[in-house]
Amino acid sequence: MPSQSLHFSQPARRVYAAVKHVIQNAPGMRRVKCDDEHFIVTASHGWSLIPLGENVKVRVVADGTQETDVHIESKGKILINPLVIPQNKTNIQELSDYIKNRVGKLCSDEEIRFRQ
Repeated sequence: MPSQSLHFSQPARRVYAAVKHVIQNAPGMRRVKCDDEHFIVTASHGWSLIPLGENVKVRVVADGTQETDVHIESKGKILINPLVIPQNKTNIQELSDYIKNRVGKLCSDEEIRFRQ
């Protein structure tokens, strides 16, 4: 299962709010579910009517009071198709870059105020 980790020098609650906002508004993300208690966002990416695409899980983990790690995992909807793994790795990299760019901007105090 392809995965990637990001690190932010921001409190976990702020990073989670930004990640949640980014995933909910990311192109191609469907069936977004947010676990606000455990700071986990799951979504379906890709085609939803046929069993192609992937399921994405993003976990936000505090690494101190002002340090936070974001773990992004991707799992193909068809488990037996080895051709999906390279595509999942590419999608994880693209999603990781998207999250890194957007969350960095959203975490700045001037950019956005989050509604809890």
